[in-house]
Amino acid sequence: MELKIIRGEEEFSRIQPEWDAFVAKLAPAPLPLTHGWLLAWWKAFAVDMEMEFRCAYSNGELVGIAPLVRTRERYRGIPITLLKLAANGHSPYSSIIVDASLTPSDSEAVYSALTRIGSRELGLFFKIDQASELRRFLTDRTKPGHERVLEKPSLKTPVVDIEGSWEEFYQSKSRSLKKSLNHKLNRFRSEGDFTIDHEKITGADQPIIDELIEISANSWKSSIGNDLRSNQRSRHFLLNLVGSFGKSGDLSAWIVRHKTTPVAFELHLTLDDVVYPIRADYDERFKAYSPGSVLEYAALKNLFENGLYRQYYTCADDYWYLSKWTSDYRNFCSVELFGDSLKLRTLYFVECRVIPVIKRAIRSTKTRLRTA
Repeated sequence: MELKIIRGEEEFSRIQPEWDAFVAKLAPAPLPLTHGWLLAWWKAFAVDMEMEFRCAYSNGELVGIAPLVRTRERYRGIPITLLKLAANGHSPYSSIIVDASLTPSDSEAVYSALTRIGSRELGLFFKIDQASELRRFLTDRTKPGHERVLEKPSLKTPVVDIEGSWEEFYQSKSRSLKKSLNHKLNRFRSEGDFTIDHEKITGADQPIIDELIEISANSWKSSIGNDLRSNQRSRHFLLNLVGSFGKSGDLSAWIVRHKTTPVAFELHLTLDDVVYPIRADYDERFKAYSPGSVLEYAALKNLFENGLYRQYYTCADDYWYLSKWTSDYRNFCSVELFGDSLKLRTLYFVECRVIPVIKRAIRSTKTRLRTA
């Protein structure tokens, strides 16, 4: 087996056909591991990072990929070198792909090469599927270098399988959801000046791009600097995605307008008949009309009626309003591998032994105070 390391954009761009052909072997293909997504992510967020996209080859054929980055961060206040998957809060999930046709021994060798960390590094495998072979491999303490491993919970993402008719799906939902939605829809429609549109985004010069940024700037996210106007990296990521996926017709936005004022949007990216609502914002000034809920209802209804899609992958955590739509979830976790240096051994001991004791003591104190 040969391991090749991709260390720059130009080199990564050259292997796009090979990379995407390998990713496409999975059904559905994982959006956050596609070349277009990773390039858009790297251009937006790779500040003080080194690219280390690992590619494993067997007899000249690509058999494994691991999009990793190396950076310096703090762990419990201590500066460390971190080798992590190229993912963040914008990523629905992340992973490493190994060819499923490999023999068990060859598969183990590829996983080992793709996940290996240095003695002075901490490996962070962020937002990986809890039921995946990657998670099983990483948490197997019998593997060399896995003596100091921690697993932590991550996302619990609701998904909606698009099967049957919209009427059947909607009628199967709880009475409380339908009652709440009917109330919101009536209030929204009675105002009279709202419109809902679905528009393809094919270029960064379209007027709708400015509308998305305006909506986001007037959302609650502006108070924490996470809106598309004030957060430059998030805005660049959006524009990069337009560059990666716009020409394919796979990027679109559902948008609510009040007369000529943009009010709410849900940004969709579609791959292999799976719809990913990768961002949604609404203008706080129109909160009384529940534009976000109405827009999600309209988008979901359209997906069922369209008949072209198989899944609506919410890209979110287990928020209460999403749990009303589905009971189907994808569970993710983060796995940390600690290197063999004295610093990392100490950090592992603190994280594994000391922190849990402190947390139990805090919970016990809070319980006593509540019952006192």
